[in-house]
Amino acid sequence: MSKELRIGIVGTGFGARVHIPVMQATPGVRVVAVASARKSRAAHIAAKFNIPEAFDDYRMLVQLPEVDLVSVVTPPPLHCPVSLEAIEAGKHVLCEKPMAMNAGESRAMLEKAREKGVIHLMNFEFRTNPAHKKVKELVDGGYLGRLHQVHVTIITGVWTDFGHFHRNWWFRKDSGGGWLGALGSHFIDLLRFFFGDVSGVSAQLNTLTEKRKVADLEDQQNVSADDTFNLLLKFKNGAVGVFSSSAVIPAPGGPRIVAYGSGGTLVLEGDRLYGATKGETELVPIPVPESKPAVNLDLLDPHYIPFSHWIKLIAESVPQGVQLSPNFEDGLRCQQVMDGARESAATGKWVNIA
Repeated sequence: MSKELRIGIVGTGFGARVHIPVMQATPGVRVVAVASARKSRAAHIAAKFNIPEAFDDYRMLVQLPEVDLVSVVTPPPLHCPVSLEAIEAGKHVLCEKPMAMNAGESRAMLEKAREKGVIHLMNFEFRTNPAHKKVKELVDGGYLGRLHQVHVTIITGVWTDFGHFHRNWWFRKDSGGGWLGALGSHFIDLLRFFFGDVSGVSAQLNTLTEKRKVADLEDQQNVSADDTFNLLLKFKNGAVGVFSSSAVIPAPGGPRIVAYGSGGTLVLEGDRLYGATKGETELVPIPVPESKPAVNLDLLDPHYIPFSHWIKLIAESVPQGVQLSPNFEDGLRCQQVMDGARESAATGKWVNIA
């Protein structure tokens, strides 16, 4: 493979808003093709970003010999088929979260990637946040001692504006929509990153806004996917976690992650980190490196900073044949927790996770 990482993008929503600008600003990366469901949309994005090839069929994109890695930025129902097609063609794959529609699809993607020997990656870019990396360092260093409890609260009003959403699939259960997948997947992955695998879950998934106006559609649309969730988690190390979040509360609160252990406490509020060890009576600030992009970018989107660090690492590693994490195994583990949460919400029962 060329030392330059040549990428094909499938999906022109988040793909055009975040993936393409960041990738084109990253040394050693070249976006060589783009695919969208509509040829006119693909052609428009290709012209806007000076990308050589545009397709309305992702199967044509993944067959291009000049594509080394396919970035899958479609709605969730297409994550599995696009990824499998790309892997079959011998391409490395970067997949957006949530990984797939269910753990069965996720497992098929992981097994196919292993069979074909391609590099497989998930876009859980929040792991690159300096505050998150600092938490990981402290936890691995024993700051908390034995972990007892984790509390996560993320309350936002991001889905309260009914009129500007173009992505109707976000609010449809059959299209992989819902707040658990949109936001919950990121933080389930972070909790696994910090504290290890989850062994069980009990959940409530709620839809507080049952109808909403979607841009370009005249009538209000029925909402079938969750916009609010509450999870009770058990980690394999015996600790318990509580994760509560909503996207439709006008007055926001969080994100806030609090971890309590036998040796100390850590509190992460946004990018501000506080801690106290056994015997200390007050939380004190813990210095965290400044959060800034890895490449030169006009900061137009909050995703640019973490995604730029992830793409820089991918650009440095994939041409050398290095398999990074988070990858499809991480995506599968996250998907298993979400599947368990949905099963628990439907049945009212505790769900164990293998």
